[in-house]
Amino acid sequence: MEEVLPQIYLIDTLKYIEPGVISSYAVKHDIAAIIDPGTAKGADIILKEIDKDWNVEYICPTHIHIDHGGGAAKLAKTLDAKIIVHPKGVRHVVNPEKLWQASKTVLGEVAEVYGKPESVDESRVIAVEDGQEFDLGEDTLKVFHAPGHAPHMLVYYLLDSKVLFPADAVGMCFEDIVFPLTPPPFDPESAVKTLRRLMKLDVECVAFTHFGVVEGSWPILKSLEKIEMWMEIAKEMGEAGGVEEFVERLRKTDEDVEKLFQMLSEKPVALSFIYTSATGMLDAAKRGVVR
Repeated sequence: MEEVLPQIYLIDTLKYIEPGVISSYAVKHDIAAIIDPGTAKGADIILKEIDKDWNVEYICPTHIHIDHGGGAAKLAKTLDAKIIVHPKGVRHVVNPEKLWQASKTVLGEVAEVYGKPESVDESRVIAVEDGQEFDLGEDTLKVFHAPGHAPHMLVYYLLDSKVLFPADAVGMCFEDIVFPLTPPPFDPESAVKTLRRLMKLDVECVAFTHFGVVEGSWPILKSLEKIEMWMEIAKEMGEAGGVEEFVERLRKTDEDVEKLFQMLSEKPVALSFIYTSATGMLDAAKRGVVR
């Protein structure tokens, strides 16, 4: 566990297999919150690394995908905390069986690396409203509905510290290279609206789940620009375009993509995000989602 900002600690919850890919954040105020609890297997790492005397009241997955919310139920039960969830994700947190089956279909062997989420009683779940605020004592955690990456996506923002926890709504960031995360069923129109909304916030730091903290709000605009550019390429490819071909086009037209391939050559889980995102963009283009 590393204190990356005052009273904000980064916990690498995938270090058991691939370090430097999935960040969870423990925000320690009078009331503590764990933002993006990571994988089911990673929950044990969080429990080992946080101090036992922390008053953890909120477990805050940005969405129910198992690399972000897989550890939520175990943490909530162990720490006697509540889970904050988008209303569309509540049933999948309470009973994750359908989510687990879908995750295995989409992620294949990676799902087993993450682990199967536990179930939890619905009384532990808060179906959060857009704009709802949670008092942590020395700061306030504000939650926004943020569809695009997924319909059940949330973004967290510390009002006083001006720290944004957007997870996949902004994408991933490795060594200041931003890459949109757009798995199927990706909704680019909603994603762009979400990013434009986030750009209106006073953001001093962006804390990425994939991976680490970046100063400034520039990643939000960069993600918006890349979504718009890459979706144009996806539309140009038409019905016949395949994922491998699309990724190769991106590598040739966007030097950041080629840099990521070199950078992530020994991180197969992180590299798989690129192909999953390409699949979602092509699917969206073929469905004619973009107007």
